[in-house]
Amino acid sequence: MVGVLQWLRGHLAKSQKLLRLLQEHTVRLACFILFLAAFIFLLVGLSLPIIKPIMVIKVSAINSVDPVSNAITELQFGVWGVCALSILNGVRAQEACYGLQLGYTVPTSILSLVGFSSKLADVANTTLLTILVLHLVNAALSTVALVLSLLLRSHLVTTIGLIVATISAVISTAVFAANVALVVGVRNNVNSLFPGCDFAVSFGNGLWMVLAAVLLTWIAVIMLSAQRCFCRSVGRRPKPKAPRSVISEKNSMEKVLF
Repeated sequence: MVGVLQWLRGHLAKSQKLLRLLQEHTVRLACFILFLAAFIFLLVGLSLPIIKPIMVIKVSAINSVDPVSNAITELQFGVWGVCALSILNGVRAQEACYGLQLGYTVPTSILSLVGFSSKLADVANTTLLTILVLHLVNAALSTVALVLSLLLRSHLVTTIGLIVATISAVISTAVFAANVALVVGVRNNVNSLFPGCDFAVSFGNGLWMVLAAVLLTWIAVIMLSAQRCFCRSVGRRPKPKAPRSVISEKNSMEKVLF
């Protein structure tokens, strides 16, 4: 019987060490995941024309017959501007970028041709500007969550880090959904805006980067939640009971005093 109890105690001690080791690796992995998410959000926030290979939307002209050398055949939209490209036989002939500017302004000439009112255009510009700004907000929130995850030594810091990471995950999910809706809206209306032309609207690589960052952020939220539950279970662990001999000595001393 004594041997069984000793074996159980040793097994419990090993399991506690394993849990602590798993906790340390979970914290490190969560920090690394938050670092990757913050870095990806930052890259998307500094997309075209700052980082030209990263774009949100790509609009390409298709079925063009013998285009001239200065004809615009592709538009690439980023957070800070747009680049117009002239591509001949798969070779980039010319490139002109518009920016750095946060947000886009629809010219009144295009509005009059399409039939949109200026108020509707202002609402669209404000909505688009909000979506673009939230890319940078995601990068900032992910950075704050990363810093807090490096200081997971108390219940308060763990809770704050989990709240910040959750807010970042929710906002990034909303931004990704808004980007998808934006691309789908442009794809459905580009041919009606420019009758007689044939355009192909596709998702930019920045959108898939946002999706990867969203998934990483939610994984970090799950890990931080597990870390918080572990901290709470450790904090609520009952204190070890005093031996019976000590209790009996206290009782005998109290009887002697009385």
